[in-house]
Amino acid sequence: MVLIYPYFRPSRDRSPFRFPPLGLGYIASHLRNHGFSVSLVDCTFRSEDDALRRVKELSPSIIGIYSMFSMNEPALRLAGLLKDECDLLVAGGPLPTVFPEDYLKVFDVVCVGEGEETMLELAQTHEKNGEFSNIRGICLRAGRDPKSTKGSIVRTPPRPPIRELDSIAFPARDLSDNAAYREYYRERFGRRETSIITSRGCPFDCDFCSRPVFSNEFRPRSARNVVEELEEISMLGYDHVWFADDCFTLVPKRVHQICQEIKDRSLDVKWECLSRANPFGVELAKEMKAAGCERVFFGIESGDDRILGKMSKGIDVDHARRAVEAAVQAGIKAGGFFIVGYPGEDDSTILRTIRFATELPLDYVSFSLPYPIPGTGLYEKLKDRLREQDWHYSPWRLIDHSLLYDSEFSEFKLKFAIAKGAIQHRISKYGGRRAYALLGRPFEALTDSIFRSLD
Repeated sequence: MVLIYPYFRPSRDRSPFRFPPLGLGYIASHLRNHGFSVSLVDCTFRSEDDALRRVKELSPSIIGIYSMFSMNEPALRLAGLLKDECDLLVAGGPLPTVFPEDYLKVFDVVCVGEGEETMLELAQTHEKNGEFSNIRGICLRAGRDPKSTKGSIVRTPPRPPIRELDSIAFPARDLSDNAAYREYYRERFGRRETSIITSRGCPFDCDFCSRPVFSNEFRPRSARNVVEELEEISMLGYDHVWFADDCFTLVPKRVHQICQEIKDRSLDVKWECLSRANPFGVELAKEMKAAGCERVFFGIESGDDRILGKMSKGIDVDHARRAVEAAVQAGIKAGGFFIVGYPGEDDSTILRTIRFATELPLDYVSFSLPYPIPGTGLYEKLKDRLREQDWHYSPWRLIDHSLLYDSEFSEFKLKFAIAKGAIQHRISKYGGRRAYALLGRPFEALTDSIFRSLD
């Protein structure tokens, strides 16, 4: 079997979030533990021609291709080119889970939801020439021949999520190009970083957030299990880790346990994570700092309480401010994610967000446009206003974002706001209060006026 991660990294990419595909790594480990031979073709450091050549060399009976909103086009393109190179072509990931029927135009079977048990049962059934319609958590066309393009579409009953995550083998990191990932981070950021996920599911209902695979049921791994994987990661030559959980700090008691386990084992690894603004306080931040945490990213999204309400964030501006200040007080760098131009915004709310992001002691700031990802509340609100989706990377774009729906704001105006926010943050971060008073305030006033004048 061959599993494909169809992300083709742009040559100018400098993203601080570029990691091996953990989901496919988990599936690969699970299949290998049950006697199947598995290869992983991660396209992050490959060209499309190279990826195709590698898959054909492996001559797999089954090919599984991951897809999500930003990888839809390459996933479908690769599927079309490889359809005749295998007996069974399987799609999986967030977008196939939301729209499985759409993928059956190219794929034979779609894996809906978590993939470990479903892919194992698919492989076992295929090996025995059994009946696919008895497998839970898939979508396929009726009839024994999965490659038939005729017949009604069958969606089998959902597969229950895996409850005991400690029972799953660690992802098959040996199948990833660890040397390439280490070098990518070493060249750009002076560290060797990879990712780990310690829980599945998020109980919150942010309007723009998609979580079709892991749902909203929070399922954690034990602290001991997590730190054992950290030790394995360290042995592979990595010295930094990104905790890829939707919200690593959701249960402070569990974070304390992980931090204590790291210290008890004298594990020398630095790490970063994503957190909500609440619950997060100084005591937790100090414990994280003592266990190697260097930076926490907060999904703040807006500097206006009314817009935060529209986003269903469950926080307010004061929560965000206190969380960032708690991290900085503990000696941890803070990062913030913000969205500009959300439905319901006006000029004042956007400028308020930029000003708020500038005033916070943030080491890293990201401003983005609203992305109506299928399966989200935002998508349902905007699905009648969607434009043709453009996720093509262009080296000529100063800001690599596209407005995917008909908005009250022009794309140019929103990109002006993003550039303005980035510049203000840099002046504040590198110049300090004095430089911002001399340069930042006049720049802010001038660009506020220009922003308001734009259509």
